[in-house]
Amino acid sequence: MRIIGAVLGAALLMLMAVGTFSHMISMRINPTYQMVDIDNGRRLHALCEGPENAPFILYDAGAFGIYTDGWWIKEALKSDHRVCLYDRAGMGWSDPLPRGTLPGPNWHMEDMRRLRAALGQDKPFLLIGHSMAGLRLHAYANTYPEELTGLVFVDAARPQTMNADRFERFVPWARRLMSASAILARIGVAGGASFLVPDELDLPRLQKRDKRRSIASVRHHKSTKAEIIAAFNTERDASWRTVTQAETLPVSVFSNSANGGANAPVAEAAKEQSGFGRVTRLPDESHVSLLNRLNAEKIAADVRAMTLEGDLQ
Repeated sequence: MRIIGAVLGAALLMLMAVGTFSHMISMRINPTYQMVDIDNGRRLHALCEGPENAPFILYDAGAFGIYTDGWWIKEALKSDHRVCLYDRAGMGWSDPLPRGTLPGPNWHMEDMRRLRAALGQDKPFLLIGHSMAGLRLHAYANTYPEELTGLVFVDAARPQTMNADRFERFVPWARRLMSASAILARIGVAGGASFLVPDELDLPRLQKRDKRRSIASVRHHKSTKAEIIAAFNTERDASWRTVTQAETLPVSVFSNSANGGANAPVAEAAKEQSGFGRVTRLPDESHVSLLNRLNAEKIAADVRAMTLEGDLQ
């Protein structure tokens, strides 16, 4: 037992050393892409590629995600779409949230609008979201449906499936988990462990570096915690929980669930109301690998059907 304890202790110290060293180096690196001023000096880290006048696409990452998660979607669409990936406020390279802000779906929805305005994008656009971003996609569709040409949900959450019992169970668990992860980041363990996390997306070198940097960042963990708590606890009466306009828009859903996931009924209703609703089931994929290079091509095909081909069937 003493030997096992010594080995585990040495491994922990090694993780802390590697994590601390790599985090110190990454903190000195300049942001990888453009820092866009969206609100009197507050900036979001964003990457936009593709023809300037092409249909605009915005990708919104999940709860702990950053711009890197949408990398292959951007690559699959940039030949004929203007695709923008970004880090939400407090995440990745982006500046912190304004003091006292509750970063719920409605607030982040308005930040998307601020980002679009700063990028000079004022025409209706298509919004793609992964995981918890589904809440923000629904918030946007409920509030500004006229600004959207379609929605793509990638294994994404749906607010209508979030009942009070689930709130009561999930919020305390999420608070404890994210508090612990912030402590692990502060002492360097998370940074060291980031080198052991499998790269299910096979990202390029710079994107791998930025992903590891986010895992090592104390601020990133704290921002994720605040975002989750705000979404699940402070906006229980928000309109995006009870009203749904998403089904009035073209909708595409990708899920590894056999039943198509939480947003499958939205796509089915959208087929009747908007003329376009598709559900793609990929049961052999994980929650993350749904965003890999191969699946990004499938997502891109649905996006083109909504934005370029007029194939609303």
